[in-house]
Amino acid sequence: MKNFIFIFFLVIINNYAQNSTDLTETFPIFPVCELLPDKFHKDCFNETVDEHIQNNFNYPKQAWDNDIEAIVKVKFDIDVNGNITNVIPNSSVVGVSFFERESLNLAKNLFNDSAKKVIESLPNAIPAKKDNIAVEKTFLVSIKYQIPRELGFDEVEVPPLFKGCEDKENKKLCFIKFIEDHIVKNFKYPKRAIKKGEEGDVFIQFDMTSNGLYTNFRTIGDSRILEDEAYRIMIKLPSFQPAKFKEKYVTTSYGTTISFKLNQ
Repeated sequence: MKNFIFIFFLVIINNYAQNSTDLTETFPIFPVCELLPDKFHKDCFNETVDEHIQNNFNYPKQAWDNDIEAIVKVKFDIDVNGNITNVIPNSSVVGVSFFERESLNLAKNLFNDSAKKVIESLPNAIPAKKDNIAVEKTFLVSIKYQIPRELGFDEVEVPPLFKGCEDKENKKLCFIKFIEDHIVKNFKYPKRAIKKGEEGDVFIQFDMTSNGLYTNFRTIGDSRILEDEAYRIMIKLPSFQPAKFKEKYVTTSYGTTISFKLNQ
């Protein structure tokens, strides 16, 4: 079960070997970094590991289904042949209390196995060298397994569902159409804005929570009167079934523009 880097994990890379002032010491190089100047090798190494974890990240299904999160620190070596060796994961389960040691160990093993597979699948590298002799280096990677609580509208698999959209094939399109119809049905041009000759577009954004609530309304427009009217329209939206991501209810944000145009 893959996830998004900006919500689901953090990568930190630390070099355990002693730093040396010897200018002949070089950093390990993955093939993709080989043609870069030496001064970019460390950054390229870190970026390659980061990208590899993104592409191979897998949230253990049993842990996902039971809302279990963890941070796994994985220690590994790049030996004198450039091989990834001695991969040792150590997970810390967070946000959950375990009263049975067996359950805790099971959860840790789920995350340890997942993180270990990711690191073991790293490509072989050109080993680090000191005085032109290959040397082994040790690294630490911290991978955060975190279940998302908030996602953007484009990221959710199932959008918030209004009545009538539950069985539609394209549920997001049904959601958007429902919002558009709601605006048309409830639209009223404020008399104060008409008298002042105020018109323009109002962008309004709001959150639809995993508990089925509307919160955090934000409006952007040139007229406070029109912004207030946009808010009045949108707070009249009916109840909904929260958005889902991989069968979990999540909070999502949605924004739309309401246009106020005076007849010329």
